[in-house]
Amino acid sequence: MKLSIFILAFLAFPLLAVQEGTYIQFQEAEQESQKQDSIEESYQNPLLKHIEAPSEEKEMTLQQRIANYFGTFVTSSPYPGVRATFEGTELMASLSNVNKDLQILLELAESTKYMQEKGIPFPINPRIFLSGEIEFTGFVQKDARGRAQSDLDITDAEIDFLIVVAPWLYGFIGLEYDNSADLALSNSRVASSRFHADSLFITFGDFSKESWYGTLGQTYVPYGQYTTYAAVHNPLTRVLFRTLARDVALGFFNDTVQFAAFVFKGDSHADSGNNINNYGVNLGFHFNIKKLDCKLAVGAVRNIADSTGMQEAFGDPSNTEKLRHVVPGLNANGNFSIGDWTLLCEYNQALRPFNPNDAAFSTNGTSFKGAKPIAFDTELAYAFKIAAMPSSLALGYSRSYEALGFNVPKERITLTWATYVFRGNLLSVELNSDKLYDKKNRAAGNVVTGLPYFINPRNLGHRDYTLSIDYLLYF
Repeated sequence: MKLSIFILAFLAFPLLAVQEGTYIQFQEAEQESQKQDSIEESYQNPLLKHIEAPSEEKEMTLQQRIANYFGTFVTSSPYPGVRATFEGTELMASLSNVNKDLQILLELAESTKYMQEKGIPFPINPRIFLSGEIEFTGFVQKDARGRAQSDLDITDAEIDFLIVVAPWLYGFIGLEYDNSADLALSNSRVASSRFHADSLFITFGDFSKESWYGTLGQTYVPYGQYTTYAAVHNPLTRVLFRTLARDVALGFFNDTVQFAAFVFKGDSHADSGNNINNYGVNLGFHFNIKKLDCKLAVGAVRNIADSTGMQEAFGDPSNTEKLRHVVPGLNANGNFSIGDWTLLCEYNQALRPFNPNDAAFSTNGTSFKGAKPIAFDTELAYAFKIAAMPSSLALGYSRSYEALGFNVPKERITLTWATYVFRGNLLSVELNSDKLYDKKNRAAGNVVTGLPYFINPRNLGHRDYTLSIDYLLYF
């Protein structure tokens, strides 16, 4: 008995650090154990040897024994390993959260394929993958009134948990750091430091057998892509139109076609607000023209007022979520790559104006009309190496229309250089310039309350300049 415990412990402890996809060690160890008579058919837990295991009557594999002794294995997976599909290169400093469920399915399909080829049995217990990031940014700025500003801040931190239960079922939990000051708690942003739930969802699907998949939970709905090379300043398309919701989505994917449809109960509404009231679709295509890799997608949503950017206005307690009518939106995006060059394009538009009582815009400060927000973003990036370290240089231009009430600039120009310092560490230097809306422009109806930077009349008509250095550690 003592000999068997010693052998089992000797085999088990080195496996505690096993990584994803290395269950072949389990299989090899199990085959070796079958040659030995010292491992009996029934077992007792060596840590609690006087308590009989519930499966005493059943022979257990070495894999089962190790799982029962030490529980489910937890392993780390790099943060970019769970990134959106239809993007450019790994050197994107800000990875899109849209279609994260799809990207995880693609990676799990590769894992399942490898295990099948190597004859590795699928793990009996759930696999838990832990990933995350910490991002620190310093900047100097000449603001819209010509004043100098500077700051050092933790601009992002994230902890992600991926729980793979079966080849066709997994769950995802994403916790996001909020670096803003909560005035209800304190004026100090350090005292207000807090984490909140971001993406929380369950996905059903197995691309090794079927092209359809389903997701339910809290996700960035598949309306737009919002991928960017910018390290600090997000494109105005993402700021205004990206939508986080508690939704149910059904999707289809192969190397040529991507389709997704979703429904959710939005906060903004034109009725009682007690029903599922928002929905949308997305359709994408992937094809090649000689050496040019092309990815195009188009999507629509019933009500853009539920986007995170517009909820800064509509969701404020001093405003109201009750609209005179909902405003549908349209998105189109493209990703074109050839060699070391990548071009990203994205366009968002409201398909009808808001009622002037809900959101209004004026070009002269006196006559108002219903705002009809529009935004587009285009980015050109070139990938190269500096002393064998992958690097990229990207130029981005964003433009918004009739969106002053949501506290965004009129134009945004960003030049970003990014490079891997070493594994898991990304350094970016970004030069950004925002041009604010014109001096006579005004917003009315539901607007971001107070006098935030881009709405403040004293700042309108001017341009600012910001130099940022961003350091991202991910695991």
